[in-house]
Amino acid sequence: MESEKDKLENAQPQAEAPKAAEAASASAAPEAPPPDAGPAAEAPVGEDGTPASLSRRRVFIGLGVAAVVIIGAALAMQRTPQEPNKPGSTVEAEITLVTSDRADVDCAAAAGIGAYRCGFSDENMAWNGDEKDKLKPYYTTDRHLYLIPGLFLQPAVQERYKAEPPDKPRDLLKRFTAKCNLKILGKVGGVKVRWLASGAWGNPEEVEAATVIDCKVEG
Repeated sequence: MESEKDKLENAQPQAEAPKAAEAASASAAPEAPPPDAGPAAEAPVGEDGTPASLSRRRVFIGLGVAAVVIIGAALAMQRTPQEPNKPGSTVEAEITLVTSDRADVDCAAAAGIGAYRCGFSDENMAWNGDEKDKLKPYYTTDRHLYLIPGLFLQPAVQERYKAEPPDKPRDLLKRFTAKCNLKILGKVGGVKVRWLASGAWGNPEEVEAATVIDCKVEG
């Protein structure tokens, strides 16, 4: 007859067998991936391989630039062309100067306009007229060229000249602006200009001539 001790020893392996099977099954199962792993966690990309958000940003920027170009072109088409200045009309001009321009700048032309002429009838033939009647070339701050007689005889410009005589190198002189009202005389053809008394003459061109009504100086 089987003793109580033998019964207990035979029952113990049978009870532990299911537990061993459960442990083996658990160790064989793969670990679950972390929540942020795998393709689902990656940022979406566009067809060119760039992130979708960056692609969208580029599209929006491109559309904005295109809109600005289209609006600018439409406004340009609506602008009426600027009419040329008519003889006798008055214009405002901001003329950029240094005091040495009084002696340095000059023009040459075979013909004048009214009582006014360039300082040279050609490159080698000087005209000995008065300063008040002598056309000289000056640029405005927006690069419009005028022939103006007697600009440095205007009171405000003359005072600026006296305050800084051109008795030092040109590049040490302070540039200033003469804000003037001009009366348009018309255009002079075949004009050559130079910007230094010892400089070369430029190519012939047609240049607008004007007289000064008044000026104010800045600088």
